[in-house]
Amino acid sequence: MNYFLGIQLIKKKTAWPFQEGFIINGTAETHVFTDYRWNDGSVSRRQFVDPNSYDHTRITVRPISLKLPSSQDQ
Repeated sequence: MNYFLGIQLIKKKTAWPFQEGFIINGTAETHVFTDYRWNDGSVSRRQFVDPNSYDHTRITVRPISLKLPSSQDQ
């Protein structure tokens, strides 16, 4: 959606999640962060766990798809 303010046209900024990071400890998973890609090409990270409190080498990163697999029924 675009907004007109005076002479300048401003485009609304939106983001989509594209990957998540987890720490897996046995059968328990801790959701550590989600990365978002913005419509201007920038990337940001939402942290759920303090980044200074865990070993970064233990992170498992999973891609996120916002589309359902073609074989799944609705």
